[in-house]
Amino acid sequence: MGRRRRLLCDTLEAKRRRLEPPPPEEPRPDGSPGSVEAALRDVAALFPRGLFGDALPPLVLRHQLYSLNHLRDEGRIRLLHLGLGADTLGVVFMEPYKEKVLAAVAGTPQAGLVRRFLDSAVAACPELSYEQSRMRALGFEDGDVTQLVAAGVLTVRDAGSWWLAVPGVGRFVRAFVRGRQALLGAVRRSRHREVLLRELRQRRAPPGARLGVGYLLHDLLGAQLLRSVPTTSGPMLRLAEP
Repeated sequence: MGRRRRLLCDTLEAKRRRLEPPPPEEPRPDGSPGSVEAALRDVAALFPRGLFGDALPPLVLRHQLYSLNHLRDEGRIRLLHLGLGADTLGVVFMEPYKEKVLAAVAGTPQAGLVRRFLDSAVAACPELSYEQSRMRALGFEDGDVTQLVAAGVLTVRDAGSWWLAVPGVGRFVRAFVRGRQALLGAVRRSRHREVLLRELRQRRAPPGARLGVGYLLHDLLGAQLLRSVPTTSGPMLRLAEP
């Protein structure tokens, strides 16, 4: 009986292993393309698309992550200047970016021009901004640039220079600024101006933090506005300001 019981257990164990999902892959070394893209997708998954009627591609701030240059050079992501400061850049995956831009201009007189701009200039040039001479070299005259600005695909940087943009991004920027202030305010009002990470996540999100606590924490920690200090009770979040 003992031998039969062992054989039965071995058979059941083998079946259980076949039914179980495969173990997760070993984490790639920090900074490798796989680990950076995985981190980007993790933060992008926190982006509340429904808040903006699914009109924007999931936006991530560059400081929420680490080196993304190789993904940009491969044409898989684009960096966007969002008007939040010289060092605060947005990151979007290329395909969702193109999809949302084309959806925003569908049925407008600029739709054909915008598609041509995406296929030629954006796909070929990873720059954050475009100079007038560069635009002309790519086949876009001043009138074309005026229409691209009207469509929200470019915004004025200075005379003869334009930032790459995404239509409707102003809604995100307003929600981002309010959310950052709301979460910082919640920590500032806590005892000793610090709070355990698990406690903050358990609380109801403060008014104004419509982007979600998880998304905003990636921002505040990456921008070094909050510091995470290890304690026996878990990470403690403290204001970085004196």
